[in-house]
Amino acid sequence: MKNWLDKLKQIKGGLWIALLAACAAALLLFPGMDRPASAAMTEEEQRVSATLSRIAGAGEVRVSIYYAQEASAFGSSAKTPVGAVIVARGAGDIAVRLNLIRAAETLLGLSAREVDVFQMEDAP
Repeated sequence: MKNWLDKLKQIKGGLWIALLAACAAALLLFPGMDRPASAAMTEEEQRVSATLSRIAGAGEVRVSIYYAQEASAFGSSAKTPVGAVIVARGAGDIAVRLNLIRAAETLLGLSAREVDVFQMEDAP
């Protein structure tokens, strides 16, 4: 794991990538110890996960969305998506992976570089 993180740090901006990947892994692995994973997801994450799971070959999908807090002139704040991590059973297939990225771009208004897709680990 340390070697992997060291390699990411060598890439320009790799520290941010490593930090984002570590946070995403923590959120996906520990969504809520006493609750099912679906209960830990926000409504938007559940909605996006359900939509992405309908993509041919995607299978089971989990999504974590990251937001930036933006203050408005009227004192309220809005959350704007700045990144997403998608974990899907079918993400090992490059066509499925690309379709997941395209759909997430459309659903969340993100660019392809703000969406990371990983293959879901098989259950024992």
